[in-house]
Amino acid sequence: MKISFLINNIYGIGGTNRTVINLAEALSVHHDVEIVSVFRRANTTKFEISPRITVRALVDLRPGSADRSAAGSKEPSEVVPRQEEFYAQYSRFTDERIIRELRKTDADVVVGTRPSLNLFVAAHTRDGALRVAQEHMTHLAIPPAVRAEMARVYPRLDAITTVTEADARSFMENTPIPGISVVGIPNSVPQPTVEPSDCTRKIVVSAGRMHRIKRYDLLIRAFAGLAEEFPDWQLRIYGDGGEAGKLRALVTELGLNGRALLMGGFSPIESEWAKGSIAAVTSSAESFGMTLVEAMRCGLPVVSTDCPVGPREILRDGEDGFLVPNGEVEGITWGLRRLMADEPLRRAMGEAALRNAARYDPAAVADRYVKLFEDAARRRAAAARGYRAPAGPRKAAAVQATVPPTALGAATVDVTADGAGWLHFSADGPGEGRHRWQYVLRHKPSGGNRSPDLPLRTSRTHLDNGGTRYTAALSPASLEELGDGRWQVTMRSAKSAHVHMKAGLRDTRALIDARARLVGRPPTGPTTWNLPYAQPNGRLMLRTVLREEHAECTGVEIGDGAITLRGVLCGGRRIEPGALFVVSRRGRYGKNFTVPVQVLGRQAFRAEVPVRRVVDHRLERWEDWDWWLQPDPLDRRKVRVCHLLEDFPDVKGAYAYPSLPLVGDETSEYAVVHPVRPVWVRPYCSASGAMAMNVVDR
Repeated sequence: MKISFLINNIYGIGGTNRTVINLAEALSVHHDVEIVSVFRRANTTKFEISPRITVRALVDLRPGSADRSAAGSKEPSEVVPRQEEFYAQYSRFTDERIIRELRKTDADVVVGTRPSLNLFVAAHTRDGALRVAQEHMTHLAIPPAVRAEMARVYPRLDAITTVTEADARSFMENTPIPGISVVGIPNSVPQPTVEPSDCTRKIVVSAGRMHRIKRYDLLIRAFAGLAEEFPDWQLRIYGDGGEAGKLRALVTELGLNGRALLMGGFSPIESEWAKGSIAAVTSSAESFGMTLVEAMRCGLPVVSTDCPVGPREILRDGEDGFLVPNGEVEGITWGLRRLMADEPLRRAMGEAALRNAARYDPAAVADRYVKLFEDAARRRAAAARGYRAPAGPRKAAAVQATVPPTALGAATVDVTADGAGWLHFSADGPGEGRHRWQYVLRHKPSGGNRSPDLPLRTSRTHLDNGGTRYTAALSPASLEELGDGRWQVTMRSAKSAHVHMKAGLRDTRALIDARARLVGRPPTGPTTWNLPYAQPNGRLMLRTVLREEHAECTGVEIGDGAITLRGVLCGGRRIEPGALFVVSRRGRYGKNFTVPVQVLGRQAFRAEVPVRRVVDHRLERWEDWDWWLQPDPLDRRKVRVCHLLEDFPDVKGAYAYPSLPLVGDETSEYAVVHPVRPVWVRPYCSASGAMAMNVVDR
């Protein structure tokens, strides 16, 4: 049969997009599948979609498109209720495009994916197609006026699904649709290609959009209550959104800078789940609980609030995680403490989570949808003379479960770092044909000359689906050629120019252990590091580090009128008695201030930053002062203090330090404006990893 999904914007990012793609991929193994996006605002989709699935848009809103100013685009929609969340996006013009699509579709089944689109599907889909509504929102979260319109129009549907059994019951109780039962079918989550967590690393992970409904404030407060009891644990929260500023302020208020990290958005997220040992879901409401299943599929036990719907149908309390009271810090604290204190319990629950989450595999969920479509077709055939049920699935032997990308530029490269310092690359591309592709690293200089390309020995394996798997490895010794810099990961053949590859999974959990070893026993030789990361456009890059001497920041504390730095020195020199910490004003009017360094053993050091002297001798209203270590008082050679050697690229964003307000100790003869009010001093890590502070009169 042919199945058509109607979605708001498949080119964006979000839980509905992800679950629709997962289901479409599984259905496309045996059926013809298309995704029809009402809107298109980008050239490519954020999530990878198999070429077996047809993707097209009805309204092109990219810059320069005629659809942006089409007739009727300023007039309100006559189908979408004013109270619907996306009402403002729709117009009489979009109504016409959607209705025309539904009336001429050749699909056997048309599936809407949100209330506004389900109204179109119910009212305007041609009679020969089955009409199915997917509801991804919690039913009672839909505005009453929208539910009233659903009650009026939905009787024309053939089937309705929700993502939980509880919400299916809520739908039937609050908005009964005569003659149609509502079926709960969960979202699907594919088995990750990344190895599951072993639950040994002391990291709590949470992920989702930064929205008040996620209640990350409760999670941060719960972690704060455990910070002293478990000083070697870290909390990482992944996601973007409007609540980030408030949450960052809360982290500062609770003294968790460097312990609770806001990591920003990250895709694919599976590698980050696998770095953790505990997953936390603290939402006040969930329509399903996608992140909960994702974490379980990566082998993590979960501490989740018991929302009205969602988590209680996924977690088996006490077996693969803990359900704790909704909205209470104490319950979250209790669940985290149980797992943080007991590694065998974490491991056992993580193994159970891995087993139990297999029921959300896309193939299993797709089978339930096919049965739903077949049941709906039988009912339609019994009630409507002349209706022809759609054909059955293609024969299993006639189609591959996976298909290769149509072009190498559409492929993604997965990268795994191992404990020995190697990076391993893998990408599934199209059949080679006339090409013989090879990985090539291309230098991207920040200034100066570009270094020569570095080709990697590339192995090729022909796959059963007609594609080719390209693998390569980068050894630690290769860093001598790469040096200190940034490199594009490309592929090239004798018959083609370089193709800058898209980033897939970046499994860098081994770098967490590598950093711990380096901090505990700083190397006496050169410091090397090799970190894969994705650019904002999704392209894969490497950040390589090769330094004869390196001073790595291991902690920054901000107290009463003082900033304290901790770090370790790597390289051949030792930290001698009388070693100095140096702050240096950036710019043409350079100035240095020094303070003695306290040696802590094994090349570790501690220093109090001379912030008051900086405040008293500033020349401008905004200044930047760089941090250096002078290991030997008799040797003027300095080493830049950096925070660089992490398993993720955005150290600057994750380690955001608060500002310290200070009034100078003495009247400065230099300052443009004497600080009669506080001057704000804020440490930061630059994009290059170098530590510094800015001094601002604001």
